Amino acid sequence: MKLINYIFVIFIFASLHLFGQVDIKFLEAYNDQISDLIDNGNYELADKKTDSLFLMSKQINYTEGVAESYNLKGIINRDQSNLKDALDNYLSALKLFEELKMPVKVAGIQNNIGLIYAEIKEYRTALAYYFKAEKINLAKKEKSRLAINYNNIATCYQKLNQFSSAQTYLQKSLLLRQEVADTVGMAMAYHNIGINHQLTDDKDSAIIFFNKSLSYLANMSENIGHAYNYLELGNTLLQQGKLKDAEKYLLSSLRITENSELEGLKVEVYKYLSVLYEKQNDFKKAFTYQNLYLASKENVESDESKNEILKKELEYDFAKRQELQRKDAENRQTVAAAEIKSQKKLTTGAVIALIILSGLILIVFRSYNQKRKANDIISKQKEIVEHKNKEILDSINYAKYIQNALLPSDKVISDLEVDCFILFKPKDIVSGDFYWIHNNPTSKTNENEVYIAAVDCTGHGVPGALVSVVGNNGLNRCVKEFGIHDTGKILDKLSELVEETFEKSENELKDGMDISLLKIKSDTAASADNNVVHIQWSGANNPIWIIKNTISSSGVENKELIEIKADKQPVGKFEDRKLFTTNELTLKKGDRLYLFTDGYADQFGGPKGKKFKYRQLEELLLSTAHLDLEIQKQKLEDSFQDWKGNLEQVDDICIIGISI
Repeated sequence: MKLINYIFVIFIFASLHLFGQVDIKFLEAYNDQISDLIDNGNYELADKKTDSLFLMSKQINYTEGVAESYNLKGIINRDQSNLKDALDNYLSALKLFEELKMPVKVAGIQNNIGLIYAEIKEYRTALAYYFKAEKINLAKKEKSRLAINYNNIATCYQKLNQFSSAQTYLQKSLLLRQEVADTVGMAMAYHNIGINHQLTDDKDSAIIFFNKSLSYLANMSENIGHAYNYLELGNTLLQQGKLKDAEKYLLSSLRITENSELEGLKVEVYKYLSVLYEKQNDFKKAFTYQNLYLASKENVESDESKNEILKKELEYDFAKRQELQRKDAENRQTVAAAEIKSQKKLTTGAVIALIILSGLILIVFRSYNQKRKANDIISKQKEIVEHKNKEILDSINYAKYIQNALLPSDKVISDLEVDCFILFKPKDIVSGDFYWIHNNPTSKTNENEVYIAAVDCTGHGVPGALVSVVGNNGLNRCVKEFGIHDTGKILDKLSELVEETFEKSENELKDGMDISLLKIKSDTAASADNNVVHIQWSGANNPIWIIKNTISSSGVENKELIEIKADKQPVGKFEDRKLFTTNELTLKKGDRLYLFTDGYADQFGGPKGKKFKYRQLEELLLSTAHLDLEIQKQKLEDSFQDWKGNLEQVDDICIIGISI
């Protein structure tokens, strides 16, 4: 098959060289032809033409055509249940459309990715992509696309049993369908609202909405929409015990599906008809439709062993029904006899136990009086200890509240001009690690300076949290009070402030902190190169990692991790202290930066209870660098939990990922 596809592509290229060059209008029309082939289920030819579209678009450097070919490949893969390749192709298309700044196309791909995650029952992830698509379609006033978004969101909420949220989005979808006069869309919306009422056991309302859906299809020849409404009407009436009406609708649905390839729908119709005829005591028809149900289900699921078991169960089900009833009656008699026998044993045992207990009571009563006074004393002491523990715990919890107030809020993070995630996992209630963000617009230089730091203070828990307050306050003073903008000089001044703070104590304190401090300079001048970003970075013991996109000599895109090493000295009291180094770096859009403390790499776990180590963290970041930041953060959390298992977390964790 691959050879045939290759020959087909060579033929297309030969024709183009003989009869003229490719232009964009030709490729747009070619794209429409592929979409029609997919709609008609001709995936083999669609796949060949998609390969041609990709190569022709590459030939004339038509990036939109390349992106469209990835999207079409994804649709073909998804329709053929090849979900992994579908997702890979969608992500490739998404990246190109984002680079081309085509938001409506981006929203379409995000919706398609959501469908993939919904199909594998990752409904939360699906919702995240649907909401991204919704935001774009709202801004662009794409009402038809927005109606589809709302319908998909509602379907996920139904799967998550959040029926109230599902109803809200179904109503939104319906209103938009009405605005654009989409008759088929309104029929779909009313059908899905009926499903929502059916799932919440409001069968009467469900029937009303299924009939309303049918009313919008009245002027059309019977199609899949009629079949689905007939099916759900039959199912709902069957649950209400209205067997004659249910039979009429189920047979109508069957009549439509028998002349189509709607195998999944046939399975449901056969199943409900089997149940219906069993309730009518028409076991012959019930048996017939149960057989059809199993056969159709085998085609849909491709699970032969499972269906063989179901068929055998069906063959024996009716024959054994009366036998099971007879055995049930016998079992009840056996259970009753066993209960009587057991009761006699219990009575005899109780008498013996009472005799033994009488003797024990005399012994226990004497010791009880002696121990009662001792227990009273212990109880009072326990109350005192519990009260003190509660006071201590309340104080620590309030300290956590204060520490959280010092950390940047979600709004501060979301307002940054760069995308980032923060993985922050304290070992105890309060943390010795903290993260610091400061947004510092500078009108004189037409620059907006964003400072981001990951800080690891000496110790963890309450001692570490106390040091973190000193560090947070010191960083704010360096930038706001002293007006320092150089990262190395900020660390020099911070070290001086920390030493001054701890020198006030009569005891010699060597507490300090390791820190990775980043400054991102965003030039707002008209001449600025929008593809280049200038940063400053300085580190005390903790480095910064940069993942760059590189192209090999063969044209393959790779990810490369670069480490900028920190000065081997902490912030705080330290012998032979030197000035901190300021590193000036120029990066490109799409590069990623990672600031971190040592807690993640130092975690014990895995099959041999060893440390995770930095090498494994590098590999994890490289393998997930192509993912959305929030998804990469989730991968980091999942990997940490898998590695740690049932072991205790050994240190506070702070990892900051930044996409330039």
